[in-house]
Amino acid sequence: IGSYLAERLGVPLSQLPYERMISGEVKQKLGALTFVTATDGNHGRGVAWTANRLGQKSVVYMPKGSAPERLKNIRALGAEASITDLNYDDAVRLANDNAKKYGWIMVQDTSWEGYEDIPGWIMEGYTTMAYEAAQQLGAQKPTHIFLQAGVGAMSGGVTGFFADLYKDDPHPPIITIVEPNQADCLYRTAYANDGRLHFVKGEMHTIMAGLA
Repeated sequence: IGSYLAERLGVPLSQLPYERMISGEVKQKLGALTFVTATDGNHGRGVAWTANRLGQKSVVYMPKGSAPERLKNIRALGAEASITDLNYDDAVRLANDNAKKYGWIMVQDTSWEGYEDIPGWIMEGYTTMAYEAAQQLGAQKPTHIFLQAGVGAMSGGVTGFFADLYKDDPHPPIITIVEPNQADCLYRTAYANDGRLHFVKGEMHTIMAGLA
């Protein structure tokens, strides 16, 4: 969101520290904004928190099966949030349709043609976790790294970080991406090896709705 605001204001992100970002001056320049996203929890909570600090609105659509406690936490940050009867991908489509309809700003780590900047910034943001883990490891090198994948943005960002960190190492860590067996679109795509994306549709029973 910071990168989006900097671009909209026509200034480098380095000139938009947190204190200035949440200032009345910046809000006046930007006008009233609404950020919209689909999430099963953490991502939506982050969007809601940021919109709240900016004095802006947020709308959060949660997929079927999302925990009521997570909904409560997101609403506590001032978001207009609801658990839909849709799967994750359909909740993303709903968020995007309403973004177009109402002029809202879509903040999603799912990318498609014409919507790639914000997902790319989110992937860059995920590398913060990898950087902190690398700092805590110090001189120790992991033998294996296991990463969950829903959309794949977190696993892609963290894989990119460690691939770069150990690029000159003759024995880099083995990185394994893990998906629910009923929502295995990355596995199916890799297995087909035909240059096309392979989707999984319908009911996907997992308590981790964001991985479906």
